[in-house]
Amino acid sequence: MALCIRCNRCLEVCPYSSIKREGFGLTIGTPYVLAEAKACYLCMACCRLCPTGALDRELRHPDQARMGKAKIDTSLCYSHLFLEHDVLPRNSGEKIGAMCNTCYNVCPLQDKAIVLEKNLYPVILDGCVGCGICVERCPTRPKRAINVSPSGMGRVDEAGFYFRKARGHYDATLDPEIVGESKVLKGEKLLEKKSTIAGPNEQPEFKFPYDTPKALEGWE
Repeated sequence: MALCIRCNRCLEVCPYSSIKREGFGLTIGTPYVLAEAKACYLCMACCRLCPTGALDRELRHPDQARMGKAKIDTSLCYSHLFLEHDVLPRNSGEKIGAMCNTCYNVCPLQDKAIVLEKNLYPVILDGCVGCGICVERCPTRPKRAINVSPSGMGRVDEAGFYFRKARGHYDATLDPEIVGESKVLKGEKLLEKKSTIAGPNEQPEFKFPYDTPKALEGWE
């Protein structure tokens, strides 16, 4: 995020229109991918075109990407929701899957990112790159049974600019083994530090190159 200059070249070069542009607030112009609307299809074109390195220009193969990792909600997944089979005794407790497995079928990294356990239940592996194709195609509604947790936002040593800036606000909640001893001044120590900062004795005068109206015409 610290390197992104919002040039939107990644958006223009994406052949699948997967990359969108934030249109509001402080993040206006920032490119993003919303997998539910359109997933990343791992063509890697945006990486090669990024002028600042905000997207890793060394990436060449889909399995090198690390956008996040998918997670399955077993309470919604059709393959994890069991159905009793008619041929089994009613009290046997044995059940079989509902056999959806769309996430496995559409995954571009089958058996590396996701596998079917016993040919019934999808299980996410460490090879998942977070492209979100499984999220886009998941048939459960209104909530998807599978979603991607983005990488780089949960650990300080991986999150870069975001956590370095937010550290002063959330330092007490972060893992001390990761961030080390806090250097953020608080309370009396902060006031003491502020008192040593030299400043002007008089309020500076600001001169504007235009006249400021004292009232708005047409307003009663």
